Amino acid sequence: MRCLIVDDEVFCREFVATLLQEVGECDQATTGEEAVAMFQEGLEGGKPYDLVLLDIMMPGQSGHEAAKAIRAFEKEFKPEKKVNIVMLTALNSANDAMESFCHAQSAAYLVKPVSKDGLFNVVSKLGLMKKK
Repeated sequence: MRCLIVDDEVFCREFVATLLQEVGECDQATTGEEAVAMFQEGLEGGKPYDLVLLDIMMPGQSGHEAAKAIRAFEKEFKPEKKVNIVMLTALNSANDAMESFCHAQSAAYLVKPVSKDGLFNVVSKLGLMKKK
């Protein structure tokens, strides 16, 4: 599994990367803009991401905006399969959840602090849980 972890907080990025390292290869981005560029590069280079974890509240382009840009690029590029997007947030808000599922077309929504069990449960439900 190839995943991209996007969060402006270094601790959160590193923590999630440490958890996922046992099941996949992890890249990290600090902004939504950087995430979209890395996603496009991976797809165009034949090394697409299987999973993108996006923090919702980031300076500049938010996670929702980045997810929408990723989905727009997929629509244009027409990959074999769409990437699984999981939104991360410190706020457990019904509005954020609705925005994530309806407009950003995310597969899941996790509230920080992310736990190993919660993260692995989501990854497993998405069919991505394979030891590397």
